[in-house]
Amino acid sequence: MNKTKYILLSVAALLCFSLTGCKEFLEEKVYTEYDPNAMLQEQSGLDALLAGAYARSRIIQYDSRNYTFLMNEFPTDIAFETGGGLERDATIFVNFSWAVDNSFLNSFWTKMYEAISSANSVLSVSEGLTSLSAEKLAAIQGEARFIRATSYYFLYNLFGPTPIIEIPKNASPNEIEEIGKSTPRASKEEFVKYLVDDFTFAAAHLPVVEDPIGKATKGAALGMLTKLYMHEKDWANAAQTAQDVMSLNYYQLYPDYKKMFSVEGENNMEYIYRAPCIAQSGYQNNYMPHAFPPNYPIQDNWINFGAQFRTYTAFYETFEPGDKRTEVLITEYVDNSGAHVKLLRDDSGQALDNVRSFKYWPDPNASSENNGNDIVYLRYADILLCRAEALNEQQGPKQEAIDLINEVRERANASAIKLADFTTKEQLRDFILAERGREFFSEGLRREDLIRHGKFISNAVARGKNAKSHQELYPIPQRQREANPNLKQNPGYEGAE
Repeated sequence: MNKTKYILLSVAALLCFSLTGCKEFLEEKVYTEYDPNAMLQEQSGLDALLAGAYARSRIIQYDSRNYTFLMNEFPTDIAFETGGGLERDATIFVNFSWAVDNSFLNSFWTKMYEAISSANSVLSVSEGLTSLSAEKLAAIQGEARFIRATSYYFLYNLFGPTPIIEIPKNASPNEIEEIGKSTPRASKEEFVKYLVDDFTFAAAHLPVVEDPIGKATKGAALGMLTKLYMHEKDWANAAQTAQDVMSLNYYQLYPDYKKMFSVEGENNMEYIYRAPCIAQSGYQNNYMPHAFPPNYPIQDNWINFGAQFRTYTAFYETFEPGDKRTEVLITEYVDNSGAHVKLLRDDSGQALDNVRSFKYWPDPNASSENNGNDIVYLRYADILLCRAEALNEQQGPKQEAIDLINEVRERANASAIKLADFTTKEQLRDFILAERGREFFSEGLRREDLIRHGKFISNAVARGKNAKSHQELYPIPQRQREANPNLKQNPGYEGAE
């Protein structure tokens, strides 16, 4: 592709020269000096700040592994992990035994608030700036507000409402530190309104075209607003914003499901919001080394980790025969010694729960664990199924919802469903939940889908997990509560300190 692959992920340091030494025998004339205040009045200065905000918001490499899989897929009926040094940490999420001082939860909290802080810096610097046109300034602010809102959304998905941090203009370092140490959690109403306002502003001022890749767009803002409304079960607004995305006439389903997640297919029109990755440490997608089964024949430039991401047999068997989405699910292979290895069921028919998802198909040019597959946060198929679900919740089974579901199933070569097959809202609701599992496995959406449908805990209990109702949310990390005594813990975790 000719576009720049990714936005710069770090801000270049400014060279500042200062004179020291004995004035009696040495004088040095300064020919170049950068004034940070002047730089921030220019387009290049704001772009640098914005690049830093994007960099901090990217959920890639091990952050992606932890958020997507440990926190959002392993507590569900799709996948789990065994083996390697990761097993001790992953088992906590598989078995609903996480603690209030979990380091993965704390690290993610810190990462998202660093992104929020960077986005707020862009907004603070841009306030009152006169060197740029109003249109250009609004677009920059739209990007910053999108980054801020998505960061808050990811926190909301895990913890519920969190503190909304806003820094007054010209606040001193001490004042900023005090705000961070004392701001309580927002109410749910305040939090949701704050995100709606940010996404709405972003949608009004961002371009439709994603250029360069990874840049916030109108479709991404409307799409993330749709996801927020779905989270709130605000079905009317969810249906409308999903329609707004569709009405852009910009996105479409990519015809080849298997190829879509490969490096070759990532320049598609289905991805709405993504994290650009390259095969380089610090900027990589490192999912695949966790998915290769033992002794799998890999290229010399790849690596196979001891940590093994495994897919449940029962989930695999929800697919119809011939469903093209199973082409990225490996059920058997011939290993390096020539042995035929089964992963679905053994010779006696016993479920092995060892299917491997190769959704992010291995990058041919990967460097060890570093694959270049872009990581998708939101794609068009999600918008179609969100609208179908929202319509069903409002009206019960109707032909439009059926058509939207069939559009996704047709791409997968799955049989079309018929309106006559569903006589109640509950029947179609259950089908949509199952279809979302089949469509979005290995994308970290299963936990939020099960929670929205009221089945996250009951599903876990049915699988033998000791899951409790309060575990729909994770605990506020203990380190954050120690730093800010005004942070109220989520119900159910209060006595766990």
